[in-house]
Amino acid sequence: MRRHSSGPSLRAIATRAGVSVAAVSMALRNHPRIPAATRIRIQRLAIELGWKPNPLLAEAMSAIRAGQPVADRVTLAWVTAHSRRDNWKRVPFFRRSYEGAAARAAAAGYRLDHFWLGDADGHASRLSDILIARGIVGVLVAPLPKPTSLALDWTQFSAVAIAYSLTAPRLHRASDNHVSSARLAVSSLAAAGRRRIGLALNQTYDRRVNGLWTAGYLLQTHDDGRADPALMHRPVELDEGAFIDWVRRSRADAVIGTDSRVLGWLKRAGLRVPDDVAYADLDVSSADGTMAGIYQDAEGIGAAALDLVAGQLLRHERGLPDKPKAVLIESRWVGGATVSDATPARSVVVPPPERPHSEWPTEPVAAIARPVSFD
Repeated sequence: MRRHSSGPSLRAIATRAGVSVAAVSMALRNHPRIPAATRIRIQRLAIELGWKPNPLLAEAMSAIRAGQPVADRVTLAWVTAHSRRDNWKRVPFFRRSYEGAAARAAAAGYRLDHFWLGDADGHASRLSDILIARGIVGVLVAPLPKPTSLALDWTQFSAVAIAYSLTAPRLHRASDNHVSSARLAVSSLAAAGRRRIGLALNQTYDRRVNGLWTAGYLLQTHDDGRADPALMHRPVELDEGAFIDWVRRSRADAVIGTDSRVLGWLKRAGLRVPDDVAYADLDVSSADGTMAGIYQDAEGIGAAALDLVAGQLLRHERGLPDKPKAVLIESRWVGGATVSDATPARSVVVPPPERPHSEWPTEPVAAIARPVSFD
C-alpha cells in the first residue's frame, strides 16, 4: 500500500531506536508500559526523523487494539464527590455547568457520563480503576462540595476542573471571572445610587473561589475611592444577629453576598429591601428579575471545560499539565427586585432595635435560592 505521509514509518523509528515496532507504537501513545525515560527518548528520535502525531488516529487505533468500538472511546466522565449521588444538582450553577458541558460534548461527538465518588466507596484510586475499565480517558471534575484534593490516577487521564474547589492537583480549569464579577457588582450598585456598598461573605464560600470575590470587591471600591474596612463582613459562617449588627454599624445601603437568607434577616430587622438596603447576589440562580446580581455563564463555563478536555485528547496529552491553563468566562449583571435604580443615593442610618434579637418576630424567612451548605 502506498504511504500518503512523508513521515517515517514505525519500523524506521524502531530500527534507529533499537527497539521493537510495538515499543515505538506504545511510546508514541504515551503508554505507561514503556518507561518514561524510554518514551521520551523514542519520541525525540521520532520527531528528529520527521514524525508528527495524529491524535485522532491514535485514539481510534488504541480502541481497535483494545477490541472496543471506536465510539466507546469518546465517553467522557463528569466526576462528582458530594455525600449523595445527585446532591450537586441542587445547586443551579453546578447543574447548569453540566448542561453546558453535555451540550458541547454532544455537538463535538462525545458523550458525557456522570461518575460519583460514592460508587467507589469514596476511594479515588478505585474510581480511577472504574474509569480505566470503561476506557475513559477524559475527565471533567465538577465543583466539589468543599475545597479539597482528589487523588485520581491522573497519569491515565486528560482532565480539567470547573472553578476552584479542587485544590490539588493543579489541572487546567474553566471558571467564572470572579474578580471581574465582583467589580461589576460594585459598579452596578454605584450606578444605582448606592454609596456605602458592603460585602457580606462567609469565608467558606470565598475559599471556594480562592478569595477572588473579595479581591474584586477591594479593587473596585479602592478605585472608586469608597474603600472602607467597616463595610466588609467575612465571618467563618454568616449569623443573623452578627449580620444585622454589622449592617447597622457600617451604615451600609447595599450588600453584596452569596446567601439570600439575608433578605429575611433584613426584613425581620425592619429594614426594607431595596429601599433601605439593596442586595446583590454574586451568583443569582435565575435572570428572571426576582433577585439582582451576577448571573454567571455556567453553561459557557461547562462548554469551555469540555473544550479543554477535547483539546488534550486531540493532542494525546495525559497526566498533570506542566503549565495549567485557566479559561475565565465573563458574567453579566441582571437587574432585579432587590436593587432599585432610584437616585440619588443616600446612606441610611437605622436606630438599634428596641428588643433583643431573641425577641424579634419569627416570621418565615424567604426561600433560599440555593442551599446554605453544599451538602
